[in-house]
Amino acid sequence: MPYTCISVEDSFPAAHYTNPRLSPAGTLHGHNWRVRVTVCKEGRSGWVIDAVKLKEKLKEIIDPFRFSLIVPETDAKTWLAPEGLREIIEENIGVKVRIAVLPYPLVSAETFAHYVHSRLSEEISCDCLKVEVEESPGEMATYDECLQ
Repeated sequence: MPYTCISVEDSFPAAHYTNPRLSPAGTLHGHNWRVRVTVCKEGRSGWVIDAVKLKEKLKEIIDPFRFSLIVPETDAKTWLAPEGLREIIEENIGVKVRIAVLPYPLVSAETFAHYVHSRLSEEISCDCLKVEVEESPGEMATYDECLQ
């Protein structure tokens, strides 16, 4: 069966770190993350979803991460607790640190794609949903699932 699809995308700057045992990029580093969402419906329909509303939903999901240090849920207390790293940095260096917690054990393009997919799949009606997250040009993770 054919599918008709529409895609929207947005981007945002943010920093993160990965487990150094998993990646040589284990140091704190930043990206201009690009997120593309593709929504499909079965058939040759001329209408899938309102692109403006889809882009608004995507923006709502990614805005809390914009200009943030994205940390995994396993490190949230280390950063956010009283006398945690954020407070130490802000008090001793004077730099404000915006922390956004991703509810996964690590922050990667793969987990971010899954996060956006899980949030959107709760809010929109479609047959298939694909989320692509690009950290750097040519480096993209995809989470793709037909929801039938």
